Amino acid sequence: MIIGGLFILLLAAGTFYFKILPLFSAKQSSDALPVSEEILKSEVVEEAEDVPEVVTEEISLREEIEEEKEKKEKEEEKEEVITINGNLQAGDTLYESLIKEGISAAEILSLQEKVKSVVDFNYLPIGSEYSLKYNPEGKVTEFIYKPNPIDIYCIDIPASDSEDLKVTKEEVCTEVVRLEGKIEYSLYESMMECADSPQLALQLAEIFAWQIDFLTECREGDTFNILVEKQYRGDFYRWGEVLAAEYEGELLSRHTAILFKDPDGHIDYYTEGGDSLRKAFLRAPLNYKYISSYFSKSRFHPILRIWRPHLAIDYAAPTGTPISTIGDGTVIYVGWNDGYGNYIKVRHPNNYVSGYGHLSRFAKGLKNGQKVKQGEIIGYVGATGLATGPHLDFSISENGERVDFLKLKLPAASSVDPQYLTQFNEVKNKLLNALKNGLLPSS
Repeated sequence: MIIGGLFILLLAAGTFYFKILPLFSAKQSSDALPVSEEILKSEVVEEAEDVPEVVTEEISLREEIEEEKEKKEKEEEKEEVITINGNLQAGDTLYESLIKEGISAAEILSLQEKVKSVVDFNYLPIGSEYSLKYNPEGKVTEFIYKPNPIDIYCIDIPASDSEDLKVTKEEVCTEVVRLEGKIEYSLYESMMECADSPQLALQLAEIFAWQIDFLTECREGDTFNILVEKQYRGDFYRWGEVLAAEYEGELLSRHTAILFKDPDGHIDYYTEGGDSLRKAFLRAPLNYKYISSYFSKSRFHPILRIWRPHLAIDYAAPTGTPISTIGDGTVIYVGWNDGYGNYIKVRHPNNYVSGYGHLSRFAKGLKNGQKVKQGEIIGYVGATGLATGPHLDFSISENGERVDFLKLKLPAASSVDPQYLTQFNEVKNKLLNALKNGLLPSS
């Protein structure tokens, strides 16, 4: 009995161990499996959540690399900008000089067109200096022009024609200087001794041109006193505007000139009373060799071979001689006029009209309706139309009727506008005080 009981007990224990317990263990393992999957899944999710941050960092790094690359390329381009410098000697042209430097003809012509408002390539003074920068494509990016040791123009050339030029002129130092002298032989020699400047002698002669003939009326012992601007850069200097002047002589009494610019921009030299020192018209519209034909009611025409009126004056001069308008006015005709060839008409105040015929060409940009100032160049001597040689056919009409210019009593130029007399008197008193006492006005 006892042995049988033990056997049954052992059989039951074996059954429990090999049958029931493995089932219990398997259930535990099965229950634990999802937990491991959750852990794995959570790790995968965490990794997945980390991916966008890595990608963002890569994109940011790529952008930085691209920016650095572009910056480097721009710096390389900047370093590759080529600079050339030049100095024009007698017979040189800027066009030929730039061609020799390897600039294309098209680019030079483009540059000339862009800077024509500041620099005229056709009329550069001997000794002019320039500096030009261009990129590897041959496009000019900067042009620096130095016509003399004092003036320097810096011109930035835009890439697009629609953009405006950026022009800067370096500042020039200016002071006001008082000069006085006495005539010994001539105004020229006295001014050379006083200021070493034939330019100042010419300026003073032009200011008093209507009051004093310095070739015949100048006398030993005459005195002059002027207030003039002195412009300089380093050791180089030049004389600028004469602000005020006095000339006194035994034969000429005392003449005074005051430079005044009114708020409307009109500038002129005036007497102490505010009257202009100028006449309304110049004595002649050009520097001529001689008068080849005078005003006449009947003249034998050299080409038509007939007698007919010649209501003008013919001034003989070389082709290309500059022609100036005799007075302030408005251009009312520019173009071809049959036998007169290239022709210009200018209307002046007080019903005067002047005419200029046989011109070789007109001043650049001259057009109908344009305002012109006395002495302004409007054209050049030629032989267009019915002409046997280069000369200017000059005429003037008063109230619609042709008159002899050489016999015309020249009218006075305009006085100070009455509305600006107060400002004029302030300027006058300041300048006359400086002339008398040497108390120079601030520039």
